[in-house]
Formats: sequence, structure tokens, C-alpha cells
Amino acid sequence: MLNFRIIEKSQINGFKKYYDYSCAKECDLNLMNAYLWRNEFNIKFAIFDDTLIKAYFKDDGSIWGYCMPTGKNIRGALNSIMEDAGERGKNPYMVMLTTGQRGMLESIYPSKFIYERSPENQDYIYFTKDLVTLQGKKFHAKRNHISKFYKTYSDTRLETLDKSNKNDAMQVVLEWCKENNINPDEHEETKVIKEALEISDEFDMRGAVLYVEERPVAMTLGSEISHIVFDINFEKALREYDGVYAVINNEFAKTLTKYEYINREEDMGIEGLRKSKLSYNPCIIIDRFNARLK
Repeated sequence: MLNFRIIEKSQINGFKKYYDYSCAKECDLNLMNAYLWRNEFNIKFAIFDDTLIKAYFKDDGSIWGYCMPTGKNIRGALNSIMEDAGERGKNPYMVMLTTGQRGMLESIYPSKFIYERSPENQDYIYFTKDLVTLQGKKFHAKRNHISKFYKTYSDTRLETLDKSNKNDAMQVVLEWCKENNINPDEHEETKVIKEALEISDEFDMRGAVLYVEERPVAMTLGSEISHIVFDINFEKALREYDGVYAVINNEFAKTLTKYEYINREEDMGIEGLRKSKLSYNPCIIIDRFNARLK
């Protein structure tokens, strides 16, 4: 049976050797995500013949799904997954597959799996220049929201995240919880953001805080996937400030021009979030599939 363990902070950089980051775009290749959400989604890793295998576990200790292995012996790792699932009394269930990974799995096990699209887990990726310039008819509404915001609130500023304003970033999160009737002590994402802020310097995470008349009203925090893609891990804002999300999105994008793309991650099947992500006109939507053994 494979020896799966939750990723430790000390392993984040070490595990990166298993991924090809030359042109990686997918947010699930960002090991910061796997570490920060390790407890909420029971994410664990195993190593087989210098190949990394990620899996999502259920609360009862059983495996919900295996991810496509990455490393030098993918075929051998997949065979090991088949054996591991059998030893656990389950059929192997492969999850979070990209179109390319689906093709690879099919080539190794032709006609052995039934594939199901998983739209709630697809990545929304944008040209950074589009989120910076907001040019053209397709961004007309965004430009109007931003213009209205600055006409309404003249005393504003954006600060990139550092030790001096991390508490302000967390204040936004706590006020966002209050605005949405959420108990922050019982809200997993709030705990995850708190930890992310605490280790952001250690792992070169980048973020920003937006202020209106000295009050922090929006925060964002993310990390690099590859030298061409930046991943927006968290973004919170107070909706009483109309247009604030469009502003924090645009202003933070202006600090990320070294990257060709910005990944704003999945919509989790939430209709409002899906519409919001589509409204920014993604240049790439990375489809995801789950695969059940026939």
C-alpha cells in the first residue's frame, strides 16, 4: 500500500522538482495550494520510484481520488495506484485530470476508464495585459465600475503586502466574514488565509491591500506557479464599496506585469463566481475530468 502523508512546510520547495514548471499554468501544480489546503481537503502525497502521487482523502480515511502522477515513472506509478486502490478495496478513481492528462491516462490504459467532465474545477486563466489595460468593448463594464469607484472615493491607495500591513489584510478578511454572516473561528478559508499571511515572506508570496480614507477595504494574496503564470490564491473585499473587486483586481494586476498570465483558479460550482470569472474574459479555461475504471 502506498504511504501517503500530508505535506510538511519543509517539503514545499523539495516537491517542486517533480513538476515541469517551464510553462505550467494549472493551479493544482502550485504546491502552496496543496500545503495551505492540506487539512480542509485532506491532501496527501506519496512517492513511488522518484514519482510524486497526490491524493484527496475522505474524513473516514479512505481515498476520494488519485491525481495523475508526475515524475520519472508515470506508468509505474499508475500501476502502483491500481494496486493501492485494490488493497484498499476500491476501484481507482482519478481526479482533476487536464485534457492532456486524460490523453496520457487513456494511452496507458486504453478504453479502461469512463471520463466525466468536472466543470467546477476548471482553471480560469487571463492575459495579464488584459487585466491591466481593460481595453475594448468586452471590458467596458469593468472600466465603468472602476471609474465610479474612484469618483466616489478620492482618497484611495494600494499598498503591496509587507510586514507593516499584514494585519490590515487580515482585518479585511474578518470584516468580510462579518459582512457575510460568517463566524471566522469556524471558517476554514479564514484560517488558511491567516496561515498564508504568516508564511508569505518565507515563500515569496505577493499580495496587496487597498485603502479608502485609511481604512483597508480589500486584500489579495497569491503565489507564482511558473515564470509565466501568477496564481491568485485569495481575494477579499468589502462590498459596501461598489466596484472594489474590480479595483483590487486591476491594481494588483499592474504589479504582476512580469508574468504573461494570471490564474484566478476555479469557480467551485458557484454560479455567481462562475459569472464573475467569465466577465473578465479568460483567454484559457483549463478543463478538468474525473475518470472511473470501467
